[in-house]
Amino acid sequence: MSIDVDVLVETYSTLKQYITPKDRQEAADALISVLVDLLGDSDIKEFASTDNFTKNSFKDYVKDYEDLDPEDEEFNY
Repeated sequence: MSIDVDVLVETYSTLKQYITPKDRQEAADALISVLVDLLGDSDIKEFASTDNFTKNSFKDYVKDYEDLDPEDEEFNY
């Protein structure tokens, strides 16, 4: 099964409008927890750059995030 990241971003952006602002981080956390098992590294990083909610959720799932090279553009969020 292949999931198109552009479709995920568009779907997430559309549905986010219907989620109250106070619940958006929790919704992003739940979505990222599912997507980390379904997407490859580059795809999950691309999706995580969608907004601050997905970025924060992704950072919570990256192990040893502080040890990553800050010059590595893939992790510059």
